[in-house]
Amino acid sequence: KQWYQRRVRDAQRYLVESEGMCKEKLQETMVLLAFKPTTECSKYKALFSEDRWEELVLEFRASNYHLHHLHSESLLSTVLQSGLSAIKTHQCYSSEKSGDCPVCNEPLNSLATPLPFSHCTQSRLICRISGKPMNEHNAPMMLPNGNVYGEEALTEMMATDGILTCPRTNEKFWLDQAYKVYVM
Repeated sequence: KQWYQRRVRDAQRYLVESEGMCKEKLQETMVLLAFKPTTECSKYKALFSEDRWEELVLEFRASNYHLHHLHSESLLSTVLQSGLSAIKTHQCYSSEKSGDCPVCNEPLNSLATPLPFSHCTQSRLICRISGKPMNEHNAPMMLPNGNVYGEEALTEMMATDGILTCPRTNEKFWLDQAYKVYVM
């Protein structure tokens, strides 16, 4: 009888219906006062089980986050996701990945999978060989096989006899076979 009276006092003190609290859940909790942890009633036996502690821990954390205006995800995770989303492109998930792009490399590639792609309004051409931007000082040059590289990289890799080898296909071309590409 003392056990029961103590539980009733605790319920009156701690289990008050608050805004947003599910009334059915509160009533279910109040009924637990009538049962001991050794009850055979399956509905209430489950509420006394050891597995219930994990659920209570998750509920406590959610309430604590809400009370203190915290996010369930860490600030580092949020900042990292926004950064990955800003640089994520469709090329990051194609067969032609860049070695310099953080999103193209694991483990960030798998972290960025659910994130949206960046919205690029301006594009920059980067030479696949040298990694330098292709612009008026390093003109984009297209080889007869369709691959485009920077003029500086092509002149550097050209052999002494004037023949250059495409690094992707190993085809050999004369430098004068390459066309200057104009981008508008």
